[in-house]
Amino acid sequence: MQIKYYYVISVLSFGLLLIGQTLWIIALNPNSVLPKSISLILFVGPLLLALRGLLAPKLHTYKWITLFVWLYFCCGIWNVVEDSQMPLGILQIVCSLTLYVSAVLFVRAQRTT
Repeated sequence: MQIKYYYVISVLSFGLLLIGQTLWIIALNPNSVLPKSISLILFVGPLLLALRGLLAPKLHTYKWITLFVWLYFCCGIWNVVEDSQMPLGILQIVCSLTLYVSAVLFVRAQRTT
Protein backbone atom coordinates (compact mmCIF):
# COMPACT_ATOMS: atom_id res chain seq x y z
CA MET A 1 0.00 0.00 0.00
CA GLN A 2 2.86 2.38 0.74
CA ILE A 3 4.35 1.75 -2.66
CA LYS A 4 1.26 3.26 -4.27
CA TYR A 5 1.62 6.47 -2.24
CA TYR A 6 5.31 6.83 -3.09
CA TYR A 7 4.49 6.30 -6.74
CA VAL A 8 1.73 8.92 -6.75
CA ILE A 9 3.83 11.50 -4.91
CA SER A 10 6.79 11.00 -7.21
CA VAL A 11 4.68 11.28 -10.36
CA LEU A 12 2.90 14.39 -9.06
CA SER A 13 6.12 16.14 -8.08
CA PHE A 14 7.70 15.18 -11.41
CA GLY A 15 4.67 16.50 -13.29
CA LEU A 16 4.68 19.73 -11.32
CA LEU A 17 8.38 20.18 -12.03
CA LEU A 18 7.84 19.49 -15.74
CA ILE A 19 4.81 21.76 -16.10
CA GLY A 20 6.27 24.53 -13.95
CA GLN A 21 9.53 24.51 -15.87
CA THR A 22 7.69 24.63 -19.20
CA LEU A 23 5.33 27.42 -18.16
CA TRP A 24 8.18 29.47 -16.76
CA ILE A 25 10.20 29.23 -19.95
CA ILE A 26 7.28 29.85 -22.31
CA ALA A 27 5.20 32.49 -20.55
CA LEU A 28 6.49 33.67 -17.19
CA ASN A 29 10.20 34.31 -17.72
CA PRO A 30 10.78 38.04 -17.20
CA ASN A 31 14.28 38.24 -18.68
CA SER A 32 15.31 35.40 -20.90
CA VAL A 33 18.97 35.20 -21.88
CA LEU A 34 18.57 32.17 -24.15
CA PRO A 35 15.92 31.75 -26.85
CA LYS A 36 12.86 29.85 -25.66
CA SER A 37 13.48 26.87 -27.94
CA ILE A 38 17.00 26.30 -26.60
CA SER A 39 15.82 26.76 -23.02
CA LEU A 40 13.08 24.16 -23.55
CA ILE A 41 15.56 21.68 -24.99
CA LEU A 42 18.05 22.21 -22.15
CA PHE A 43 15.66 22.31 -19.19
CA VAL A 44 12.58 20.33 -20.22
CA GLY A 45 14.11 17.85 -22.65
CA PRO A 46 15.95 15.80 -20.01
CA LEU A 47 12.76 15.53 -17.95
CA LEU A 48 10.94 14.04 -20.91
CA LEU A 49 13.50 11.22 -21.05
CA ALA A 50 12.30 9.96 -17.67
CA LEU A 51 8.58 10.40 -18.28
CA ARG A 52 7.84 6.95 -19.69
CA GLY A 53 9.81 5.12 -17.02
CA LEU A 54 8.14 7.03 -14.21
CA LEU A 55 4.60 6.53 -15.50
CA ALA A 56 5.15 2.79 -15.96
CA PRO A 57 6.98 2.35 -12.67
CA LYS A 58 10.32 0.96 -13.79
CA LEU A 59 12.74 0.55 -10.93
CA HIS A 60 15.74 1.45 -13.07
CA THR A 61 14.23 4.84 -13.95
CA TYR A 62 13.50 5.61 -10.33
CA LYS A 63 17.10 4.80 -9.45
CA TRP A 64 18.68 7.17 -11.96
CA ILE A 65 16.12 9.94 -11.48
CA THR A 66 17.32 10.24 -7.87
CA LEU A 67 20.74 11.26 -9.19
CA PHE A 68 19.43 13.33 -12.08
CA VAL A 69 17.05 15.45 -10.01
CA TRP A 70 19.95 17.07 -8.14
CA LEU A 71 20.69 19.12 -11.27
CA TYR A 72 17.29 20.77 -10.92
CA PHE A 73 17.92 21.29 -7.21
CA CYS A 74 21.17 23.11 -8.01
CA CYS A 75 19.41 25.19 -10.67
CA GLY A 76 16.76 26.01 -8.07
CA ILE A 77 19.39 27.25 -5.63
CA TRP A 78 20.89 29.36 -8.42
CA ASN A 79 17.48 30.81 -9.31
CA VAL A 80 16.61 31.66 -5.70
CA VAL A 81 19.69 33.85 -5.53
CA GLU A 82 18.44 35.88 -8.50
CA ASP A 83 15.51 38.08 -7.53
CA SER A 84 13.63 37.77 -10.83
CA GLN A 85 13.89 33.96 -10.89
CA MET A 86 12.93 33.31 -7.24
CA PRO A 87 9.47 31.70 -7.85
CA LEU A 88 10.97 29.23 -10.31
CA GLY A 89 13.81 28.47 -7.91
CA ILE A 90 11.46 27.72 -5.03
CA LEU A 91 9.37 25.49 -7.30
CA GLN A 92 12.47 23.64 -8.47
CA ILE A 93 13.78 23.13 -4.95
CA VAL A 94 10.49 21.87 -3.51
CA CYS A 95 9.66 19.61 -6.46
CA SER A 96 13.15 18.16 -6.78
CA LEU A 97 13.42 17.37 -3.07
CA THR A 98 9.94 15.83 -3.04
CA LEU A 99 10.75 13.77 -6.12
CA TYR A 100 14.04 12.62 -4.62
CA VAL A 101 12.56 11.52 -1.31
CA SER A 102 9.55 9.78 -2.86
CA ALA A 103 11.70 8.01 -5.47
CA VAL A 104 14.12 6.75 -2.83
CA LEU A 105 11.25 5.51 -0.68
CA PHE A 106 9.66 3.87 -3.74
CA VAL A 107 12.87 2.00 -4.56
CA ARG A 108 13.29 0.88 -0.95
CA ALA A 109 9.69 -0.31 -0.77
CA GLN A 110 10.06 -2.22 -4.05
CA ARG A 111 13.16 -4.00 -2.79
CA THR A 112 11.45 -5.21 0.38
CA THR A 113 8.51 -6.76 -1.49
